[in-house]
Amino acid sequence: MSFRSYAPGDFEAMFALDEVCFTPEFRFSRSSMRRFAEARRARVVIAEAEGVLAGFVIVHLEKMGGTNVSYVVTLDVAPDWRRLGLAARLMHEAELASTGCAAMLLHVFTGNEDAIRFYERLGFERSHTEEAFYGEGLDAFVYRKRLDPAQAS
Repeated sequence: MSFRSYAPGDFEAMFALDEVCFTPEFRFSRSSMRRFAEARRARVVIAEAEGVLAGFVIVHLEKMGGTNVSYVVTLDVAPDWRRLGLAARLMHEAELASTGCAAMLLHVFTGNEDAIRFYERLGFERSHTEEAFYGEGLDAFVYRKRLDPAQAS
């Protein structure tokens, strides 16, 4: 498995994987996915196995109340690579790409028990609930993880 940064040629494979990973109400549109992946503040980590996309994570570096934070936009892992530790490795790479950030934030659908357990095992703590974050009746928990303060600026 190799990890690298995003290149524009990765977009179609990323978009196709997102459609496999998420049901329609949680998927990004093509234009949204491109905007998230190619934003100036985006850090995208691509995981490849023998030249094939195995997974990716998109994080955005943002200012929040005068503090630098990293926001996880999406984490996608191909079905053949699930439950093998790739998602955790991608999140570790995302943390490394978040140098200078005091915390990492993300949203999780309140009904996604597997994702909730996964992020809590990685040290994320539930902050609060945002009603209708994904649409009517689709609430999200907001999770936060403190990053190494020695790395924050």
